[in-house]
Amino acid sequence: MLFGELKKQTFYLFGVFMRRLQTVVQHPSEAPSESYADPTILLEGNPLLEKWAHVAAGNDNIKVGVMTCEPSVNRSVKNGFFEFCYLIEGLIELAEEGGEPVTYKAGDTFLMQDGFQGIWRTIEKYKKVYVCVYS
Repeated sequence: MLFGELKKQTFYLFGVFMRRLQTVVQHPSEAPSESYADPTILLEGNPLLEKWAHVAAGNDNIKVGVMTCEPSVNRSVKNGFFEFCYLIEGLIELAEEGGEPVTYKAGDTFLMQDGFQGIWRTIEKYKKVYVCVYS
Protein backbone atom coordinates (compact mmCIF):
# COMPACT_ATOMS: atom_id res chain seq x y z
CA MET A 1 0.00 0.00 0.00
CA LEU A 2 2.82 2.43 0.80
CA PHE A 3 4.38 1.92 -2.65
CA GLY A 4 0.98 2.45 -4.27
CA GLU A 5 0.64 5.80 -2.50
CA LEU A 6 4.21 6.77 -3.40
CA LYS A 7 3.60 5.89 -7.05
CA LYS A 8 0.69 8.35 -7.20
CA GLN A 9 2.96 11.15 -5.96
CA THR A 10 5.86 10.57 -8.37
CA PHE A 11 6.52 10.15 -12.07
CA TYR A 12 9.40 8.71 -14.07
CA LEU A 13 11.55 11.25 -15.93
CA PHE A 14 14.96 10.53 -17.51
CA GLY A 15 15.34 7.36 -15.46
CA VAL A 16 14.61 9.05 -12.13
CA PHE A 17 11.48 9.06 -10.02
CA MET A 18 10.30 12.68 -9.73
CA ARG A 19 7.72 14.18 -7.43
CA ARG A 20 4.64 15.70 -9.06
CA LEU A 21 5.08 18.81 -6.88
CA GLN A 22 8.32 20.67 -7.58
CA THR A 23 9.48 24.05 -6.35
CA VAL A 24 10.95 26.46 -8.89
CA VAL A 25 13.78 28.03 -6.91
CA GLN A 26 14.07 31.70 -7.89
CA HIS A 27 17.65 32.05 -6.63
CA PRO A 28 19.29 28.63 -7.30
CA SER A 29 22.57 27.87 -5.52
CA GLU A 30 23.91 25.55 -8.24
CA ALA A 31 25.86 26.92 -11.19
CA PRO A 32 23.80 27.72 -14.29
CA SER A 33 24.51 26.61 -17.82
CA GLU A 34 25.97 29.58 -19.70
CA SER A 35 25.68 30.49 -23.36
CA TYR A 36 25.39 33.51 -25.60
CA ALA A 37 22.32 34.66 -27.49
CA ASP A 38 21.62 33.16 -30.91
CA PRO A 39 23.35 35.56 -33.38
CA THR A 40 20.56 35.02 -35.95
CA ILE A 41 18.06 36.86 -33.69
CA LEU A 42 20.46 39.33 -32.02
CA LEU A 43 20.10 42.99 -33.00
CA GLU A 44 22.33 44.68 -30.37
CA GLY A 45 24.86 43.43 -27.83
CA ASN A 46 26.28 40.00 -27.11
CA PRO A 47 24.51 39.02 -23.87
CA LEU A 48 25.51 36.17 -21.62
CA LEU A 49 22.55 33.89 -20.86
CA GLU A 50 22.42 31.86 -17.67
CA LYS A 51 19.85 29.05 -17.39
CA TRP A 52 18.70 26.81 -14.62
CA ALA A 53 16.31 24.38 -16.34
CA HIS A 54 14.24 22.75 -13.64
CA VAL A 55 11.93 20.34 -15.37
CA ALA A 56 10.57 19.17 -18.67
CA ALA A 57 7.23 17.40 -18.47
CA GLY A 58 4.41 16.15 -20.66
CA ASN A 59 6.74 14.43 -23.15
CA ASP A 60 8.85 17.62 -23.21
CA ASN A 61 5.78 19.72 -24.12
CA ILE A 62 6.29 21.87 -21.02
CA LYS A 63 9.60 23.41 -19.93
CA VAL A 64 10.04 25.38 -16.73
CA GLY A 65 13.17 27.14 -15.51
CA VAL A 66 14.98 30.27 -14.39
CA MET A 67 17.06 32.39 -16.74
CA THR A 68 19.08 35.63 -16.73
CA CYS A 69 20.15 37.82 -19.64
CA GLU A 70 22.35 40.90 -19.89
CA PRO A 71 21.29 44.13 -21.68
CA SER A 72 20.69 43.56 -25.39
CA VAL A 73 18.08 43.71 -28.15
CA ASN A 74 16.82 40.69 -30.08
CA ARG A 75 13.95 39.46 -32.22
CA SER A 76 11.50 37.29 -30.30
CA VAL A 77 9.40 34.75 -32.20
CA LYS A 78 7.10 32.17 -30.62
CA ASN A 79 6.24 29.57 -33.25
CA GLY A 80 4.70 26.33 -32.01
CA PHE A 81 4.72 27.35 -28.34
CA PHE A 82 3.73 30.06 -25.90
CA GLU A 83 5.82 31.45 -23.06
CA PHE A 84 4.70 32.75 -19.67
CA CYS A 85 7.28 34.85 -17.76
CA TYR A 86 7.57 36.21 -14.23
CA LEU A 87 10.37 38.79 -13.86
CA ILE A 88 12.24 38.35 -10.60
CA GLU A 89 14.73 41.14 -11.34
CA GLY A 90 15.46 43.63 -14.09
CA LEU A 91 13.74 45.78 -16.67
CA ILE A 92 12.71 44.85 -20.21
CA GLU A 93 10.62 46.23 -23.04
CA LEU A 94 8.61 44.10 -25.47
CA ALA A 95 7.12 45.40 -28.69
CA GLU A 96 4.91 43.17 -30.76
CA GLU A 97 5.41 43.64 -34.49
CA GLY A 98 3.36 46.72 -35.45
CA GLY A 99 2.57 47.53 -31.81
CA GLU A 100 3.71 49.92 -29.12
CA PRO A 101 6.44 48.87 -26.66
CA VAL A 102 5.36 47.60 -23.22
CA THR A 103 7.74 47.86 -20.25
CA TYR A 104 8.00 45.10 -17.62
CA LYS A 105 9.92 45.31 -14.34
CA ALA A 106 10.67 43.01 -11.41
CA GLY A 107 7.42 41.51 -10.10
CA ASP A 108 5.59 41.73 -13.44
CA THR A 109 4.21 38.76 -15.39
CA PHE A 110 3.40 38.46 -19.07
CA LEU A 111 2.45 35.92 -21.71
CA MET A 112 3.66 35.73 -25.30
CA GLN A 113 1.15 33.68 -27.29
CA ASP A 114 2.02 31.20 -30.03
CA GLY A 115 2.63 33.31 -33.15
CA PHE A 116 4.07 36.31 -31.24
CA GLN A 117 6.70 38.20 -33.25
CA GLY A 118 8.41 41.28 -31.95
CA ILE A 119 11.42 42.93 -30.34
CA TRP A 120 12.69 42.09 -26.84
CA ARG A 121 14.85 44.87 -25.39
CA THR A 122 16.68 44.06 -22.14
CA ILE A 123 17.28 47.44 -20.48
CA GLU A 124 18.62 46.06 -17.18
CA LYS A 125 19.89 42.51 -16.67
CA TYR A 126 16.85 40.39 -15.89
CA LYS A 127 16.15 37.16 -14.09
CA LYS A 128 12.90 35.40 -14.95
CA VAL A 129 10.95 32.26 -14.23
CA TYR A 130 9.63 30.93 -17.53
CA VAL A 131 7.09 28.32 -18.55
CA CYS A 132 7.07 27.28 -22.22
CA VAL A 133 4.24 25.10 -23.49
CA TYR A 134 4.78 23.51 -26.90
CA SER A 135 1.97 22.42 -29.22
